[in-house]
Parts: sequence; C-alpha cells; structure tokens
Amino acid sequence: MTTIKPIYYKTMEYQGFINNLSSDISNALGNDVDLLLDYPAIYVHVWQSKNDYLNGTYSIYVGESNDVVERTKEHWNASKVRGQWQNHWCTDKDINGKKVVPTVYYFGHQYFNKSMTLDIENRLIDYCYAMPTAHIYNGRTNPQNCYAGYEYTDTIFSMIWELLRNDNKTLFMSQTEVQKSAIYKTSPNHKLTVEQKEAQSIIIDRVVDAVLADKMGQLIFIEGEAGTGKTVLTSSTFYKLLENDLLKSLKLKSCLLINHQEQKNVYENMARRLGYDEKSIVQHPTTFLIHNSIVDKTTNSYEPNPNNIFDVVFVDEAHLLWHQRNQKFDNRFRYPQLEEILRRARVTIIMYDENQVLHRGQICSHTYMLKMRELAKNQGPDVKNGKTNYYVLNNQLRMNCSKETINWIDDITKKFIISHISLNKSGTDSKGYQVKIYDDPALMHQDIVSCSKKPDSVLSRVVATCDWPFISSKPTSPQYVVIGNWKILWNEETYNRFLYDELNKRETKKLKMLDWAEKDYSINEAGSTFTVQGFDLSYVGVIIGPSIKYDNKKKRIFVDKKFRKQNYMVGSRVLDDGSVVDVTEVISKNELRVLMTRGTKGLFIYACDDDLRKALKDSLT
Repeated sequence: MTTIKPIYYKTMEYQGFINNLSSDISNALGNDVDLLLDYPAIYVHVWQSKNDYLNGTYSIYVGESNDVVERTKEHWNASKVRGQWQNHWCTDKDINGKKVVPTVYYFGHQYFNKSMTLDIENRLIDYCYAMPTAHIYNGRTNPQNCYAGYEYTDTIFSMIWELLRNDNKTLFMSQTEVQKSAIYKTSPNHKLTVEQKEAQSIIIDRVVDAVLADKMGQLIFIEGEAGTGKTVLTSSTFYKLLENDLLKSLKLKSCLLINHQEQKNVYENMARRLGYDEKSIVQHPTTFLIHNSIVDKTTNSYEPNPNNIFDVVFVDEAHLLWHQRNQKFDNRFRYPQLEEILRRARVTIIMYDENQVLHRGQICSHTYMLKMRELAKNQGPDVKNGKTNYYVLNNQLRMNCSKETINWIDDITKKFIISHISLNKSGTDSKGYQVKIYDDPALMHQDIVSCSKKPDSVLSRVVATCDWPFISSKPTSPQYVVIGNWKILWNEETYNRFLYDELNKRETKKLKMLDWAEKDYSINEAGSTFTVQGFDLSYVGVIIGPSIKYDNKKKRIFVDKKFRKQNYMVGSRVLDDGSVVDVTEVISKNELRVLMTRGTKGLFIYACDDDLRKALKDSLT
C-alpha cells in the first residue's frame, strides 16, 4: 500500500492542442512533469458521439506508453485513416451535430514501470468492459505477473479510478458496482492462478497439436468443483485461442456452448463488447447441434453435417448437457449431447463438475463419465509420458474459508451428514468466513439486506431450494417463497410481474445485460439454481425448504419427495447402461451444494425442518 498520489493531467483535444501539449503539461505539473513525460504513463481518451448519447454511453480508449506525447501524436495521425478506431474523432458528431472533441487523461506515478503501467492498463480495460456506460475500443491485453512495486498496484489503480470517477461519474461507475458485475467476473482479461495457467497452457497446446495433426473427436476434459475457477479459465482460454496468431491464420471455426441461460447472457454480452458476433460464437448446445446436422431420411435421425464441422468447441458447465432426450433435446439425436458434440468438432473442451447436475435428464451412469474421462486420458500428444487431455482443478478460489468449513459443507451436500465446525465468538471460522444458522427467515433476509448495503458485500442475496411452485411462463398471480406469515418473491418475479410492462426498450435491454444478482430489485427476491449457478455472491442466505429433513435416529439428512415442486428433480431415471436410479437424493444434494457454495465471505442458513435446523445449530461449536 502507498499514500503517494499519482500525478494527473487532463485536457480537451481541440484542433492544434497537440502542438503545445508538452509545454502545457510542463506548465501544469512543474517539478513532477518528468513522471509523465520521461517515464511509462497511462492515458485515457473519452468522447461522446450522438449515438453514444442516445445509448447512454461514452466511447473510450485506454493506453500506456513510455512517451505519451508522441503516442498521442500517433493516434491523431491515425485518425485520418478510415477503418482505424481513431477515425471516429474526425467523423463522429455530438448530440448538437458538431464534431466531437475528445477528452484525454494522463496519469504518472513515481512507482510506475513498464509492467505496472501494462497491468493498470489491463485493469482499466477490464473495468470498462464491465460498465454498460462504456463503448470501449480496446482489444484484449495481457495481465502481468509479479514485478517491482507490485504491492502498490491495487492502491495506485484505485487512486486513478477515483480521479476518473470524480471527473465523470456518469461514465465511470464505482469500483464496487464494477466488481459485482457478472461480466467483470467472467472477463477473459483476469490474471490467472498458477493452476489455471497450467490448465490453459495444456488446452492451447492440445488444440494446436490436434489441429496441426488433423485429428478428429478430441476431448479435453477439465474437471473441478464449484469455485475452482472453471468459468474464468473458459473465458480466458477461449478468447486466447480466438486470437492465437497461428490458429487465426488457419481460419478455424470456434464456438462456446452453455446450457444455462443466465450464464449464456453473460458470455454473449462479453463477446459483443469484445467485438465478436455473439450469436455465432455463443450458443445453446441443442441449437448448435441442430444447425450443424443433416437429417438421415432412412432413420429420420440427426447426423453431423460433413460440410460444417467445427474446429474448436468449448462447453462450460458441461454437467448441464442432456443425457436423456426430451423436449429440450430432440429425440432424433442418437447419442447424449456430449457425444453428439464430439461428432461435430475436431476438438471439444469441457468444464465439468458432477456435483452440479440439477436435472433428471442430465444424469448419466457412473460408467459413462468414466468412459469420457478415459477417452481424454488416452488422447494427447504423449499419453505414455502423461501428456494427456485430462486435467483437474483443485484450488478453491471462491469461498475464502477454512478447510474445516469446506469439509462441513462437503459432508452436508455429498454425504447428507452433519459434522462439526469450529467458529469464534463472532461466528467466523479461522479465515474470517461467517457461518450462521437462523430461526427466522425474515431475520436472515434482514441481515442479507444489511450486508448488501456495505461497499465490500453489495452482492449479497437470498436463495432457496425448489420447494415452492415456480412457472417460468407468466402465471396469473405473483410467485412467492412462503414460510408461515413471511414471504419473498421468487426468481425474477419483480420483473415479470411489476416491471415488464413499465420499462421502455432501452431500460429492458439494460436489465437483460445484468445477471439476476446484479439487479437491485433481486435483494427482495429469493433466487434459485436457475439464477445463481455459476455466479459468486458475497454473503448468501440459503433457505433450505421443507423437502430437506433430518432423521435424529439415523443422524442423517433425507429428502421428503412430496415437498419437491419441480418434477425434473425427483423420480426414477433409466440410465444409458440400462440401470434405474432414483435421482431425487442426487439432485437434492447437488442443489444444496450449488446454493451453499455461492458466498465468498459468508453463509447464512434457515432450514424449514425443525430437526434439521437444530442439528445445524448444534454443529457450530
């Protein structure tokens, strides 16, 4: 941390300003001028065209340079060239029909070096991608590793951001607002952990090897539990592959598949902001399969279209792929979705967590997934020496909690048993993670609301198991989670019931760019796995519905099916190997796990079943 402030110079880029820029900066900054003119520095160009004004945005470009004056001259020379982003300075008109006049901000600091300015540039770009107020012209950059002064970067970045925000609060959102954004959290620009970098390197190496060797049906299998960084790894690696010079020269066909609508919306928004056609590179798996198939007239089944084979297909949340043909997966397909995708791609990369399967039609036999793992383990450039297509992510990145807390959650959600967990007097574990069991759901909601009002825990929300009726199409009356005399609206009912007919197209579009937890009204709703799977919250308040009970004699949690309100979460399923399994307990465990592993700072619980609530309270020692 440092208290030394950055030096700062702002000017309007009127015609001819560049001629006196160096002397103007010198006159304004005095003795500190060398930090801006002779050392690496940051600059930010901002302007607002008529189109920006109508869309509620500003255009922005972020850069860094060892010579900001010369770099500014280069940008203005490029403004005369059609097709360059700088050409907007010459062609864009403002809301009054006059040529736009950009503003440029320059920042220097005595701790700046090349690596630090590159890192801050990257963070600024990351923030701008996450802001719906920004129309950014930067591409992707490369996050830096450790460097001299790295320990000061966070503080210096915050100072720079506050200077920008103080000058234009309409454009520059607060850091808290940016950091709670789902787009920010899934940004491909994030710095990866050592484990994620290793996985990314393996994926890229295997893709290059498969493409150059003209291999087909290659499966890269990345396995990791909730919170191990699969989504960030997917986003970063997918776009790195798209921009890989070698693969780019081969004009590969690539796409990203996701069978979760909230997550798909986030990926589409990110693709759009990075300048890609979001509809072509982000798709639902079933849509992808149908569009890349032909119908065999003899069998009336879908077969791969040999003229439309993809080179690289990423599948995030691959545990949500269909294994059972149903209304969402056409029965004219002959195999489970994963195999059908493999038949239409040279390389398929999947992110998988067997503990997040939430639908009867997504459950497969143990032997089937063993077969898929073995397929990946037997593929790769040097299988004999361990260079295979299989990799496991182990490090927990979401929940900042102790190993004991993780084990306690594991026992509940994997074994249906309740072990003990040690908390201090403030109700936190050894790492400061808060765990609290409530006797009153209203009080839990009240505490979640209080958490959401703090700058470092804005993204705190209540979620619930699917033990209350929910119909996705608009029903005749609002849908609630009801417990005694207390109730709270279900999944997006505020929008569906009270806002749908009131918002104009622009307001509706802005809302659709946000995930459920980012919307202000969701603080007074209960989310579910529909709305929070794959996303982080600060504090999560989990309502465990009446279907999840505790047997005091057996000392074990069990499921009372009659309280489950979603048919696809209960009943029997005939698996691919012919065996029959009751999916109720498996899906109930997975649902609890998804909900209980959302919170980065704390987990609050209210259990409807008296015995379960008492057992949970007794487990906190």
